[in-house]
Amino acid sequence: MKKADTLELRKFVAPEIVFGEGALKKAANYALNFGTKKVLLVTDPEVAKAGWSKKIENDLNKLSIPYIVFKDITSNPKDHEVMSGAEVYRNEGCDVIIAVGGGSPMDCAKGIGVVSTNNKHILEFEGVNKVSIPGPPLICIPTTAGKFFNARGQESTLQNLKRR
Repeated sequence: MKKADTLELRKFVAPEIVFGEGALKKAANYALNFGTKKVLLVTDPEVAKAGWSKKIENDLNKLSIPYIVFKDITSNPKDHEVMSGAEVYRNEGCDVIIAVGGGSPMDCAKGIGVVSTNNKHILEFEGVNKVSIPGPPLICIPTTAGKFFNARGQESTLQNLKRR
């Protein structure tokens, strides 16, 4: 196989899905393993209110890892929420994303990553094979295993964004 062919095969970088007892305590170490300079912590207002994202913030502080929290997310994130998160990611100089919460924070985080590396509007990725550059490292801490949880990648995240 030619080198060019192998590069084409590496289209998506799978997110790190951290779950189970003690998962919140592992997020900062995962970010450290990626050699992060600054983390974008993506969550939603309810998860933040429950204190789960604060636990990750405390661990990031203990490891002296700079971070910024993005929690302006509603259920079934809208395109403008993804774009706002991508703007924060770029403006703050982030290089790793941690998503904590249910499907909405994780879907938004995936979208933020794709927008950040490809420099396009999120709606330009609707469809198949639209993402040419993989997103940055993504660490997901699911707080639910509901029927809408999907850790496969961007394909289901971007469906029907216009209709939300």
